[in-house]
Amino acid sequence: MKRSCRYIGVVSLVLILFVMPTLAAAQVSLEVWNDFNPATSIDARALVEAYREYERLNPGVKINHNTMTYADLRQKAVVANQAGTGPDVLHMLGEWVAEFSALGIIEDITDLVENWEDKDQFPASTWAVATSQGRIYGIPSIASTRALVYRNDLFEEVGIAEPPVTWSDLRDVAKKLAVDRDGDGRADVAGFAFCSSTDAVRGPQEFLVLLWSTGAELAVQTDGKWVPGFTVDQVRDVYQLLYDMMHVDKSVPEYIRGWEYNDLDQAFEVGTVAMCQNGAWMANRATRSATGEHWRTAAVPYQKVPATYMEVKVEAIGAHSANKAEAWNLLSYLMSKDQMYSFTKYDNLPSRSDVMALPYYQENEIWCKTFLELVPHGKVIPSIPLSQVFLSSMEYLQAVLYKLATPEQAAQGFYDDTAAYLSTLR
Repeated sequence: MKRSCRYIGVVSLVLILFVMPTLAAAQVSLEVWNDFNPATSIDARALVEAYREYERLNPGVKINHNTMTYADLRQKAVVANQAGTGPDVLHMLGEWVAEFSALGIIEDITDLVENWEDKDQFPASTWAVATSQGRIYGIPSIASTRALVYRNDLFEEVGIAEPPVTWSDLRDVAKKLAVDRDGDGRADVAGFAFCSSTDAVRGPQEFLVLLWSTGAELAVQTDGKWVPGFTVDQVRDVYQLLYDMMHVDKSVPEYIRGWEYNDLDQAFEVGTVAMCQNGAWMANRATRSATGEHWRTAAVPYQKVPATYMEVKVEAIGAHSANKAEAWNLLSYLMSKDQMYSFTKYDNLPSRSDVMALPYYQENEIWCKTFLELVPHGKVIPSIPLSQVFLSSMEYLQAVLYKLATPEQAAQGFYDDTAAYLSTLR
């Protein structure tokens, strides 16, 4: 009996000394879903290193990083939520916040944010994107405008001294850039290109920049009800511009119909597109492109008023997470000044004011300063569920590009569909 007791005691001691620490070291596993692919992004590799550093500082935590495109990210989050599951930490486009909070996909973290010492380092405009119905659902991680990205060497080749400022300038410049250099009857380089996929993430954003530049809004609240903030004429002008560039000027090739952002960015990188709306993440592609040294940035051409999309991306805690306290600890660590600086140098721009003020961003004329100077013209998407409206904008754009509808017909249809949908919101 005594021997048995001694044996049990020894086994217990072994468990305490060797097994229990091992269990403790792996007691929390955090699932992180985002769009940061370390295979293609310098910033993503820096973010992964931040994960590893957090694990070193917190031996009881393991971070499982899952990367996917934005279209897949959104779909996976919705499907997982229907099954009562989801990630611990979710990276989102700002326009998803209202919908995801209403669906119960993301956690209300208002109280945590209000007591966070770093809260005031983020501009109020970025917190507005992370907020729905007066409650905060995430931390703004990236805040970047959109610019016209163009090939300066091609501009010089055809005698263009300055980037286009207005829509009229854009059409003129794009036509000059769409040159048939090898005599096969088609332009070797697209003068301009854009996204129009109905699975679009960026397409509706590019569309909105053009719509805003007519002086319109997407949606406004009147007497407590949401209504279209644009006229049929304003949206018709947008569709007409893109139709004319493709079918009248021939500066936009027909093969770009249905492009998503990966298609557009890759085409610009390999040199088959001369101008496009794009973001600071193109700095990373410039480092590996044969023409990258010739890439330049400027304000997006406008019709009546300068406008750009202020893209704010948000990091949220999953509503179904079993590790919400640890998820918050990870988020607050990643959103600190030093960590944010480490992974917003090549693909994105930081949301923190104290990081934006660092010399790295102020001295980088092409990929940082230009985008920061456009912030006063930046506009954000209303914090209401609008995925149906975004899809509609691309469906009508494709109808125009495929000549299934005139710009006037598409504009009327988009207006009517938007008005009908907004009338259902309360």
